[in-house]
Amino acid sequence: MKSLCKLILALGLIPALFAQTSTKAPSDQLTKKDAVEHAQETYYKMNFSIFELEDGKRVNQREYSMVSKSDEGRPSTLKASTRVPIFTEEKQVHYIDAGLDIRCLSVREMAGKVAANCEVSISNFVLPEQSPEARNSAGPVLRTTNATSWALVTPGKPTVISTIDDVNSKKRIQIELTATKID
Repeated sequence: MKSLCKLILALGLIPALFAQTSTKAPSDQLTKKDAVEHAQETYYKMNFSIFELEDGKRVNQREYSMVSKSDEGRPSTLKASTRVPIFTEEKQVHYIDAGLDIRCLSVREMAGKVAANCEVSISNFVLPEQSPEARNSAGPVLRTTNATSWALVTPGKPTVISTIDDVNSKKRIQIELTATKID
């Protein structure tokens, strides 16, 4: 009988012994998981050069840079614009943005190159001397140029990702991207 009580007591204590064995806390596991995920992320400096060409010659150039993270899920954006009030017949005021908006929706490395899905939007007001439609209009005339493209670029090397002819002149806009990995 005494040996049976000892056996029952021993069997009852075994689960308590296993419960006390050290296991890593969930917070430690999340920390290591986060560290692995962050180790896989890659950052790129995205340099955009926007050229205005007339008769094949560069007449204007602008430079813009931002940092994008690979497979972020959220776009990297760069915006330089002016909020302009537009008055309606109902005497209401609406605001529009005129300027530049660049978004990198997706950036990732593929076979030693950088695949980037980028949107570039450029808008500006037409001066009355530039167009008859601007002279005859009751309000401002806004021109917008948009380019959305996938680009596969060699890191560190400038690559033309879009070329757009201006529909109202002999000018052409050329967008060039240089993606450089940040170590």
